[in-house]
Amino acid sequence: AQDISTMMRCEQNGIIFLINNGGYTIEVEIHDGPYNVIKNWDYTALVDAIHSGEGKCWTTKVRYEVELKEAIQTALGPKEDCLCFIEVIVHKDDTSKELLEWGSRVSAANSRPPNPQ
Repeated sequence: AQDISTMMRCEQNGIIFLINNGGYTIEVEIHDGPYNVIKNWDYTALVDAIHSGEGKCWTTKVRYEVELKEAIQTALGPKEDCLCFIEVIVHKDDTSKELLEWGSRVSAANSRPPNPQ
């Protein structure tokens, strides 16, 4: 949040994509547990609150590919003079095969007994 505030204050006109899967998928793949269930924040509203009408900032939340394409077009077109924040909502289990395999390897390594020295 502090970095976004600084970007607004310094009039940085970039595009920020926040991929929101509602949790810690990487941690679930390593070791699932109730501590990986978190309260999902409304990140777009958080950025709007930081913005508070000062400077140029545009936010949107997308769930579908067509919405993402439209948001990118808007960020590169009419809102190119703004800091653009695009929150992309994805399913909590939307992950790559490589991440699943990596999580399994890390989980196996973490479950080994400590190395006696």
